[in-house]
Amino acid sequence: MNRILSPRSLAALAVFAAAFAPAPAQALGAAFTCSAVTYQVVGAQLKIGSVDNNELTYTNVGAAHTVSYNAGGYNTVDNFIYALAGTPANLLKVASDGTLESNAVTGVTAPHAFVAGDVSADGQSLIAYNMNDDKVWSIDLETFVGTEIGNLGSADVGDFAIVTDGGTTTAYGFDTVTGNLVFFDPTANPIIVDNNSSVEIGAGIAKGAVWADSSGNLTVFVNTTGDVYSVKNPSAGSPVVKKVASGASAAGNDGMKCALAASAFPNPDESTEELAATGVSPVALSLVAGTSLALFAIGKSIRRTRRRES
Repeated sequence: MNRILSPRSLAALAVFAAAFAPAPAQALGAAFTCSAVTYQVVGAQLKIGSVDNNELTYTNVGAAHTVSYNAGGYNTVDNFIYALAGTPANLLKVASDGTLESNAVTGVTAPHAFVAGDVSADGQSLIAYNMNDDKVWSIDLETFVGTEIGNLGSADVGDFAIVTDGGTTTAYGFDTVTGNLVFFDPTANPIIVDNNSSVEIGAGIAKGAVWADSSGNLTVFVNTTGDVYSVKNPSAGSPVVKKVASGASAAGNDGMKCALAASAFPNPDESTEELAATGVSPVALSLVAGTSLALFAIGKSIRRTRRRES
């Protein structure tokens, strides 16, 4: 026997079905605007950094993601942020209100833990570093396919920023163990990694966020202290390194910024705290020296532990 439901019964069924229906996907918000603003994801929360009287503070961008993400970069072509999360890897496209799209990455070998990255100058790929095997990958932002392009070897980098200067493209980061400036051409396959031992920031400490500006200079965040340093003319033989801000410590962080805009941090020329030739302030020199000796003695195993803070 067919039963005819009353309008009230039909309405009740509709409410019941809606209650158990899957939630609709959240629409992706608008793109960012290229500016001097620095972005930093700490765990699963994207933040805007603000500097006042040389103090770095944060404002949250939207709600936190469901899982932590890292190895992110700002795409100067479409003005979205791209990053990686999860295992297997998912490519996240992040909007200015914190909403995001997630797509599974293929072609990347496991196991992996991506901790450093930036978007290529042409806006087509996310260049990302896997700390588990030191491999560097180029992940296509349209097809979500990863291609291995090289290996950082003994360099343990918490983040890097891509700079294009005079037609030359270079990715700059800082070795967690030695504190030295590390650089490579992300457009080459295979990549060739080099370092500048005349620049040393925080030996034995992860530098989880590195930002580039329109002058080709860098700023770098030191995880355990929250201090921010400017690296002027990183391609020079002896770049000028000065402390430009102080903030709170933050493990598991990553930096993103539009590299076509000026720096949001104070002019390093106005800073009175210039680092010594080795990049270590005189006050911290004795402490860092002891730490460095211990780290070099232990070797590769300690690298794995230290860099997980990136």
